[in-house]
Amino acid sequence: MAERQRRRAVRTPAQRVAFWLSWWAVAYALWVLAVFKTQPAELIAGAAAAALAATGAELVRSRGYAPFAPDLAWSRGLLRLPMDVVVDTWRMAVLLVRHFARGEPVEGTFRVVRFRTGRDEDPRAQAVRAVAAWLGCVSPNTYVLGVDEQHQVALLHQLIKDELPPELDPRS
Repeated sequence: MAERQRRRAVRTPAQRVAFWLSWWAVAYALWVLAVFKTQPAELIAGAAAAALAATGAELVRSRGYAPFAPDLAWSRGLLRLPMDVVVDTWRMAVLLVRHFARGEPVEGTFRVVRFRTGRDEDPRAQAVRAVAAWLGCVSPNTYVLGVDEQHQVALLHQLIKDELPPELDPRS
């Protein structure tokens, strides 16, 4: 029985190097943020740990186990995140004060947000779903409970219902 061929988002050697370097940079940045020390030994340990993480990510990617093909243009969606987090954190603080000081009930709501996800097996579509779920969970007011590929929707929970649904699609 022939094994089904998995689609790979990264194929050329230059793409593989760029993929590895991107993972290394992200892992190293996370190490520096987590350790929060600038001693040479910590920086070297972080570089080594980041190299291991990037190598592991490349091994998983090269086998086709976790196809993931984000687009650099999606990083525009990251620009709105800091403001969203600050605004939602303030709104959650006000909500908690009202709840504990005044006894006002906290009533959340479920929402269905429509967005195009693409075909199930497509690495780009898988990346869209993963990034959409992550974008929906960064701010404290909203949590993505799931994504339905068949109906092209995401189910969210919000403690404070916004007038407009949050933008989950990283392509917009």
